Amino acid sequence: MLTEVSFASIRRSPLSKATLAALLMAGALVQTGCSTHHTSLQSDDTQSHSDVFDKSWLHVVKGNMPLVISAPHGGMIKPDNIADRECGTQERDDNTDHLALEIEKAFETYGQKPYLVIAKISRAKIDLNRDLETATCGNQKMAYTWHQYHQDIEAALDDAISQFGYAMYIDLHGQSHKVRRLELGYSLRSPALKANYEATVTPQTVEKTSVENILQHSNDLSLKTLLTGEYAFGTLMAEAGFPSVPSQQDPYPLADQRYFTGGYNTRRYTSSDYPNVFGMQIESNFFGVRNSQQNQTQFSEAFAKVINDYLQYINQHVDWKNTQ
Repeated sequence: MLTEVSFASIRRSPLSKATLAALLMAGALVQTGCSTHHTSLQSDDTQSHSDVFDKSWLHVVKGNMPLVISAPHGGMIKPDNIADRECGTQERDDNTDHLALEIEKAFETYGQKPYLVIAKISRAKIDLNRDLETATCGNQKMAYTWHQYHQDIEAALDDAISQFGYAMYIDLHGQSHKVRRLELGYSLRSPALKANYEATVTPQTVEKTSVENILQHSNDLSLKTLLTGEYAFGTLMAEAGFPSVPSQQDPYPLADQRYFTGGYNTRRYTSSDYPNVFGMQIESNFFGVRNSQQNQTQFSEAFAKVINDYLQYINQHVDWKNTQ
């Protein structure tokens, strides 16, 4: 467990895999040397890590396929002994935790199980799609929860890669924008998506995307193909009855349309620090996807089929053993 973690020493940039592992290992060594006593998160705080973390706050499922899904904003647990965050939004992505579980159920048809890391603790207490300082608003009591959540994602990605050579990562969210569609966040803003569709995107833009690692392992795929081509994830979901942007049908948001590009988790786990991981943030619309059990089931069934078709397509064009 982590001990004496200084927020000033942890930057806003994503921690590398080695740094995170070192922090967790250091904490474990300290706890081992403390016999039956717990080391507090700060010197003037007598409350132990175990007093401010409960396993029920995170729901983790070990998968058997190269798909890792995290859902950081659907939790409803609000421990009385944890102060509400005083920075950022506390808004819950309604039913995204249930949607993740429904997706798990849909894959049973194929004898598959995705890896899941679902936050059951409320966003009012910690925002698990932010860097450590912003996620906790400086409340050091919640540092261990943040590290545990990301350690679980790390473990899922590592396990999937060890078995399949790669992992697709999806950070599952919810939005209620005027246009009812899935917003697929590839870490690109609307102007960049438009430029990509019009074939005027720059190499620097490509390097920022959450599918850049695919391009590093492929000789014949382009960013335009991956985002708006015939077999792009958004295109396949739209064909299945769930409008998506970007896609062949809807290549980029218009100037006056709200759109989420992808947050901390997506940027972190699809970066060059994770060369065999690619993915996106999915902002699912409420009506038509999350607002009823029937819609959640229909979406999940379509999602499971599309993921299988999409990964089959990716594997036909990508050699994860070689880097361009």
